[in-house]
Amino acid sequence: MEGLEVEELLFFSVDGPEDFCNSILSRFGDSTQEHHRHLCAVIGGISQELRDQNLPLTLLAYFGATCSSLDRIAAEAEPPGHLVNALLTILSLLVPQISVGILKKKSDYLYDLVTRVMHQKSATSGSAASGLKCVSHLLVVKEKVAWSDVSSLYGLLLAYVTDDRPKVRRQSHVCLFDVLQSFQNTSVLAPASEAIMNLLERFLLLAGGSNPGAHERPKGAQEVLYVLDALKNCLPLLSLKFSTSILKYFKSLLELRQSIVTRRITNSLSTLCQHPTVEVSPEVLLDLLCTLALSANEMNADDMTFTVRLLDVGMKKIYYLNRQICVVKLPLVFNALRDVLAFEHEEALFAATEAFKSLVLNCIDESLIKQGVDQIRENANMNTRQSGPTVIEKVCATIESLLDYRHVAVWDMSFQVASTMFDKLGMYSAYLLKRTLSNLADMQKLPDEDFQYRKQLHECIGSALGAMGPETFLAILPLKLEAEDLSEANVWLFPILKQYIIGARLGFFTESILDMIENVKKRSQLLEQQGRIHLSRSVDGLVYSLWSLLPSFCNYPLDTAESFKDLEKELCRALREEPDVRGIICSSLQILIEQNKKIAEGKDDLSDNEASTHRQQAVARYTTKVAVDNLDVLRSSGREFLSVLTGIFMQSPRDAGGSLQVTIGEFASISDKTVVTRFFKSTMQKLLKVTQEASKTESSNTSNLMQIDNRNSLLLARAQLFDLALALLPGLDSKEIDLLFVAVEPALKDAEGLIQKKAYKVLSVILKSSGGFISRKLEDLLNLMIETLPSCHFSAKRHRLDCLYFLIVHVSKDELEQRWHNIISSFLTETVLALKEANKKTRNRAYDMLVQIGCACGDERKGGKKENLHQFFSMVAGGLAGETPHMISAAMKALARLAYEFSDLVSDAYNVLPSTFLLLQRKNREIVKANLGFLKVLVAKSQAEGLQMHLRSVVEGLLKWQDSTKNHFKAKVKYLLEMLIKKCGLDAVKAVMPEEHAKLLTNIRKIKERKERRVAASSVESKSHLSKATTSRLSRWNHTKIFSDFGDEENDSDAEYMDAKSVSSGRNKSSAMLASKASSLRSKRTRKAAKSLPEDLFDQFEDEPLDLLDRQRTRSALRSSDNHKRKSDSDDELEIDPEGRLIIHEGGRRQKREKSPDHDSDDERSKVGSHMSMNSQRTQKRRKTSEVGWAYTGSKYASKKASGDVKKKGKLEPYAYWPLDRKLMSRRPEQRAAARKGMSSVVRMTKKLEGKSVSSALSLKGMMFKKASKKKRS
Repeated sequence: MEGLEVEELLFFSVDGPEDFCNSILSRFGDSTQEHHRHLCAVIGGISQELRDQNLPLTLLAYFGATCSSLDRIAAEAEPPGHLVNALLTILSLLVPQISVGILKKKSDYLYDLVTRVMHQKSATSGSAASGLKCVSHLLVVKEKVAWSDVSSLYGLLLAYVTDDRPKVRRQSHVCLFDVLQSFQNTSVLAPASEAIMNLLERFLLLAGGSNPGAHERPKGAQEVLYVLDALKNCLPLLSLKFSTSILKYFKSLLELRQSIVTRRITNSLSTLCQHPTVEVSPEVLLDLLCTLALSANEMNADDMTFTVRLLDVGMKKIYYLNRQICVVKLPLVFNALRDVLAFEHEEALFAATEAFKSLVLNCIDESLIKQGVDQIRENANMNTRQSGPTVIEKVCATIESLLDYRHVAVWDMSFQVASTMFDKLGMYSAYLLKRTLSNLADMQKLPDEDFQYRKQLHECIGSALGAMGPETFLAILPLKLEAEDLSEANVWLFPILKQYIIGARLGFFTESILDMIENVKKRSQLLEQQGRIHLSRSVDGLVYSLWSLLPSFCNYPLDTAESFKDLEKELCRALREEPDVRGIICSSLQILIEQNKKIAEGKDDLSDNEASTHRQQAVARYTTKVAVDNLDVLRSSGREFLSVLTGIFMQSPRDAGGSLQVTIGEFASISDKTVVTRFFKSTMQKLLKVTQEASKTESSNTSNLMQIDNRNSLLLARAQLFDLALALLPGLDSKEIDLLFVAVEPALKDAEGLIQKKAYKVLSVILKSSGGFISRKLEDLLNLMIETLPSCHFSAKRHRLDCLYFLIVHVSKDELEQRWHNIISSFLTETVLALKEANKKTRNRAYDMLVQIGCACGDERKGGKKENLHQFFSMVAGGLAGETPHMISAAMKALARLAYEFSDLVSDAYNVLPSTFLLLQRKNREIVKANLGFLKVLVAKSQAEGLQMHLRSVVEGLLKWQDSTKNHFKAKVKYLLEMLIKKCGLDAVKAVMPEEHAKLLTNIRKIKERKERRVAASSVESKSHLSKATTSRLSRWNHTKIFSDFGDEENDSDAEYMDAKSVSSGRNKSSAMLASKASSLRSKRTRKAAKSLPEDLFDQFEDEPLDLLDRQRTRSALRSSDNHKRKSDSDDELEIDPEGRLIIHEGGRRQKREKSPDHDSDDERSKVGSHMSMNSQRTQKRRKTSEVGWAYTGSKYASKKASGDVKKKGKLEPYAYWPLDRKLMSRRPEQRAAARKGMSSVVRMTKKLEGKSVSSALSLKGMMFKKASKKKRS
């Protein structure tokens, strides 16, 4: 059928044998197309005929009726075309449903029938397509014992491969593919393949032997293209002998350099190469690919892109089949890809880059690399080169050529290719890519204006560093710290070295880097003696930079067991004598211990996707045995390092960042127990002594200044000793932990808040790390928590909450529910009240604790039960019966947090609604604010169906409360109503809205419609940008937003609270930052001010891409960058005295302004104008635009003694720019006309301005315009 597409019939299915007619009628019965109606009429007629003859409506009955109908009309001279079309379509649908046995018996009859019908003059393209489907199915099911069994059917199918009708031709290609698939592993595949080859050969000879006219196409040329189209999918299915012959014909066709032919050949080759199991001649295929590679630069963009991708998959296919012939041609293919990178076709550039990287990774192997390296080493021992460059050398030369100025526009892609090659070559990069690394280093010297790929360059150099290792890398590219001029030193390498060194030798740091540090120190001292203080300070900075490489050298080092002892002495000395590098050394030791501990314990979960190639290689070298040996060496050094670290810790007034404390803990975790026990006992003795001295000082009545200082020093000493004991905790056993608890217990009752805080912190860590301790001391701990509650200092609340959490979680695993209920009740009030603490960290910890207790109650995998979670919610809800507003609001906040986190509690939260509405009747703002926050969470987390049941009560409860309090929360109530409208719909809310508040609903509807119109009027780009910004945010708990005094309708989205997985506030740093906002109004002003700051825009350039489709942000960025550039250009160089101090002149700015009187006068006029119309927006805009740009009025050439200009030595001839009028850019036509009129009068005034200076001419012109305007006004 003409209109019945092939795709429609492919997806047409019959549900059952008795539903065939109904299936067709249901599929095409409602169609208005004529051919569909013919199909339905014919199948309906056949079905009715079967019913009239009392025959069953089976598929076989339909099949027989259709065949008999076709046989009858085939005898006619000119049967109706639509009838033939419909019957063949029905037959093509029935044949796949008939059993194979019947089809085999009737195959000759069907072949004769279909052939006669298809050869009818009235047969359309649809008829031919349906007939081909029948023929292909017969070929698939027919016995394939001998070629004679299928030759006639197969010949009929091949005859239509070059049919002029596109629909028939496409169907024949599909059928040919199906038939060849069925011929696989049979005896008929070879003759079938030969028939296709003969078909192609025949038309090639026909096309080559014809003599067409000037405007005629050669005979057979179009048929060749048709055969090539068929071969796109069928070539992989042919036998090896004939597919090789066809590939040889491809070689001749490629020499024609015709795009239409080349594209079809590349399509066929791509399909052939992408079949991993297909056999193909690698020599012939390689010859074709080389031909394509040599002509790639002559193709158009699309053909070039496709050819590049073909080279990628084809060379990998050949490498798999025959490595030897593949690697020989690699330089030719790489040169072709290099030539593609010189073009400006973006898709081809990306394809070439990916092909480069893929071929490097898949076709360059270890033997090829070693062959090149051995040749280089052999030539290095001889004065002359005995042989030509090897394959790998040619490939590396091609990659090196990607860094020349011919490819400057695609250097970012060249860096990717070079990085891949560095990774592949590894340590052999020093032999093969030495000059490439030098070229990369030379690029660093390019100015930023001419080089925009600085980041990609550093990543490429980092790949070279990771491949070669720091020793070889620094030998090729030294730091040059000994240079007299520090600008010649390669200090730009330090960030790269810090980031990319991994798996290096610690011995190299000891042998080379420490020697560099000593030399630099000596040079700094010499410069200081010479009085060059500023340069000496700069050299001191190099010392810190060299030490900062230590953490990178401790990142999976190769020789920890062999070289750490040599480094130990120097590290201990630096810890004692150089406070500036203590943090670096501590972080290095932490990295070293943590990595070895993880690998020794089998906890290293580094995935291949997350790690770089060099990191994977470094981790692979770290076996469990290596890690254990490393830990043994580190353990033997534990005593010395613990002695040094604890001594420094007690002497330093403050451990910046806790680096010393963490490092002590790491060494305590791996050191011998006897060593750690000795240090711990010494610490406890000191703590006892200091505590006794502090108690004596407290008992004395003297309060002089010396006594106060002594008390403070003892207080700090006790706090430090607690921190030191906490650091040693990982290395203590149960006996020492019990001793530490004895020391902590009285400190919990101490009057000093600092001591309480440290004691609670120590206790929380003990409870967290030692489950056996809780089991042994549970009763004592519970009694202690109750006893110390009244005296707990507010600064210790957070750590006390940690202690309570670990206790409650431990008890929740107990099977005695009554005991769990009693303990929860004992501490729940304290936890809930902590939600109202002034300290932000304490509040966040209280929220986290509620969530964590809820998780422990409901997590069945850890012994929890769902009933415990609901019971816990009910216990929290009991706080609503409190007597003080403080307790009631805290309980409501706790309920909101639990309902937000656990969707199972939303139904329980509805039971609290009556109490919520009663509490809203109170005049207390604290209670009202908490209740509105609870309602906000409940509406956001509820499903629309559940919310509909309580909609009336919620709306009435929101609107029926005290007017005196309502004024403070109008915006929040309005926002809640908007949330209800989004969830339940406007009509549902309107139905339950009281009449006196109907205007509020109207206002909400109008505001919503106004916003929708504004969004609809904006551009498509803006809408897509806004949609991305609103939907990409994560759902996070933020109690400041939820319980704020003002509404959030401007900057909050309902999506932020809608059914997304919650993230607890303890893990969300952004919520902590937002917690300080007092209102949404203030935050909006802050954001508007922040957006206008150029610093924020420059930060945006570094952290995230600028959306160039957003006109407003792009203009702001350009304005800010322009102002920033002018500001930096106008700044003078810093003036520094001989001792390196900065000199600041107080009158510097005033002197600058005196040099440009025009600017001063402009500023004065703008100030006067701003005072006259401070509230005028037009004046502010004029003042803002006047400050942009420079006005070259020629004032510096004006003569003080005469009326003309004066030429000055060393400057250009006198010049000035005529100031452009901003009205030229105005939207109003009258203003643009006035501005153009002013410009046109410039030429007419030349005679009047002769002999005048340019500055006076400009001022005269301005005066004339002013007089003219005054006359017009008068």
